[in-house]
Amino acid sequence: MWIRKQRMRRGACRAGRGTTMKKPQMILFDYGQTICTERWDDPLGGCRAVLEAAVENPRGVTPEQLDAAFWAMDTSLFRLSKDPWQTGPELCWHAFARSVFESLELKFSVGYQELEELFWYERTEPTVAVDYMPELLDFLKREGIRTGVVSNLCFNEKTLCKRINKCLPNHAFEFIMVSSEYAFRKPMPEFYRLALTKAHLEPGDVWFCGDNAVCDVDGPQAIGIQGIWFTGAMLNPESQRLRPQSRGHWEIKDWRELQKMIEQG
Repeated sequence: MWIRKQRMRRGACRAGRGTTMKKPQMILFDYGQTICTERWDDPLGGCRAVLEAAVENPRGVTPEQLDAAFWAMDTSLFRLSKDPWQTGPELCWHAFARSVFESLELKFSVGYQELEELFWYERTEPTVAVDYMPELLDFLKREGIRTGVVSNLCFNEKTLCKRINKCLPNHAFEFIMVSSEYAFRKPMPEFYRLALTKAHLEPGDVWFCGDNAVCDVDGPQAIGIQGIWFTGAMLNPESQRLRPQSRGHWEIKDWRELQKMIEQG
């Protein structure tokens, strides 16, 4: 098995010949920079698309001013947090955006669902499947290994499902969980436990894969889920800065490595 030797860090493990590895019943994946990769990041593009749908803009708000208002709201809501990954309950984009739009007296020709999709599409497109993810999902399906998605996201499940279905049309994810619809967010243990409840599985039956050291490795491992740190598609500067602190996690840079782990485990 091929957890990369040259990328080994303190706490990371490499399973190879002679290693007994229990085949998972299910693998849970993060979304961004894990199963799909997005351009990182054009907030002005999202603001521009939203403003084009405005039917009333009495203040003449520009994309730059709208982006500044979003940033001010974010700063206000999370100003007391010293750790961006421990900010408590997730806030859905609809509530967040409504506060900003109404404070600026903006009115629109479409509803908040369409505005959300416009904003995210123009902010992060193009979005494509990460290399070898379609092949990995096909392999897991043949092996009878169940799959799901658990993501920290202020956008809702409907919006994320549309994006995943576009990038991975043949996926067989049993569920796609978005933190904005559950209040909890990674690395809060309640979020992982909700996923286990939905799957009717125990922590030892599940692996969790993702690019964020805290949310996708240390968080799952804290409740007994095997964490796998995927570093092959990192675009998020925050993910690049952080490294897992938990012992016993695995590290891979290519989804073909995960397939070999299972084949040779």
